[in-house]
Amino acid sequence: MSKAEGHTQTMLTTDPRYPFKSIADRKLAHEKIVDQIRDAIFERKLRPGQKLPPERDLADIFQASRATVRSALLTLKNGGLLEVKQGKNGGAFVSSNIGETELSRVFRDIIGLKGISIDHVIEVRLIIEPQIAYLAAQNAGEQEIEAIWATVRELEQLFKKRSTFHSPDENFHKALAQATKNPMLSVIQASLIDVLFKFIYKVNWNKEYKRNILRHHTNIAEKVEKHSPEAAREAMVLHLSDMKRIISQLPMTRSPRWFR
Repeated sequence: MSKAEGHTQTMLTTDPRYPFKSIADRKLAHEKIVDQIRDAIFERKLRPGQKLPPERDLADIFQASRATVRSALLTLKNGGLLEVKQGKNGGAFVSSNIGETELSRVFRDIIGLKGISIDHVIEVRLIIEPQIAYLAAQNAGEQEIEAIWATVRELEQLFKKRSTFHSPDENFHKALAQATKNPMLSVIQASLIDVLFKFIYKVNWNKEYKRNILRHHTNIAEKVEKHSPEAAREAMVLHLSDMKRIISQLPMTRSPRWFR
């Protein structure tokens, strides 16, 4: 192959929309593809929610087999960096919640291996989430405050129709973490919440419990909106202490596999 032909082939297999290049050699091809896509995500050349090219196009860009590309995408999916969607508009997308999925998986494994009880998890929440409420009250802007209130309204409407939890309650705590404007804290808290709420979704809540939960959420939201950090922290302590009291009475909390 002449130099000109080689240059033409490189141009044909490079897509200017994506920061990828062909692999110079076949050694550790899978790892090289993973590294390039991971670096592009971390350097913000690929944004959360952005769709990657189809598998066949990636194979051309990287000058690798489709099986190698598929293996690399699976590694990135398992690592929480990519989401793979099925259907007409499916494909591989940069995860919108990078880090949370993988960290949730690690938390579940640790809980299973060490036999950690739900009481232990709630104790950790009592350490982390009051400070989250404190920082949210300090740092929340109008957009974050509205997001918090939106989850309160959603949960109120949901509880009128059913007795089980749904995403608005989980999203309330995640919205508070977002309001702190500390990304690391948001990822850790969201991952912990994901593990706990897989259990909470199974519980039926009576009218008294639902009334208490909504009252606590409203109280916390009010303190955040008023930018009262100490009051927001105390309101969260009261909420989590009440949840701990309720959950400790449930027979299913004594199961060693409560988190499944």
